[in-house]
Parts: sequence; C-alpha cells; structure tokens
Amino acid sequence: MKLKIDDKEILVKNISYKDKLGLQGEFADVYKNGTQKVKQKEFNILLGNVAEIAFANPEEDLKKYDYDFQLKILSQCLMDYLGLSNTLKKENGD
Repeated sequence: MKLKIDDKEILVKNISYKDKLGLQGEFADVYKNGTQKVKQKEFNILLGNVAEIAFANPEEDLKKYDYDFQLKILSQCLMDYLGLSNTLKKENGD
C-alpha cells in the first residue's frame, strides 16, 4: 500500500484482517474517553503496533525520517488501515 505524505510516497505492507480487528480494538480503547483524554503512552503504543504491521523492520525503515514525520506516517497509516482516511474514502467513492 502507498501512503502519500507531504509529497513523499511511503510504501507500507497491507494489513491482515486479524491485525485490522486488533487495531480497531486498540483504537477504541485509546479513544474511549474522547480525543481530549487520550494518554500519550497508549497512543504511542498504538502507533508502535501500526509500525510493526506496516514495516518489516520499523526502527530501521523509519530512522531516516525525523520524529514528527514518523508520527505523520504512522498516523496516516493507522487511518488508512482502519478505513478512516479522507484520502482513502475519496478513492473508494465514499
């Protein structure tokens, strides 16, 4: 799967159905009290799990990007994996 972030294309692995269901549960747990009460540690663990799904070697694959860009990559990937991305919705005609 290709992500386009700030005019860069990033290749990530497709997500399995099992992993998608797992991420849906984690996402629900992280955001259960609303977006204003998200705990940074829980959010970072969620993004870490996205990285493990998206890349064969996340630490190596992401180290060429600064931390803020890594967060953009993983956040966009999460949204795409969960079908919540505006870009993905446009591509699918939703």
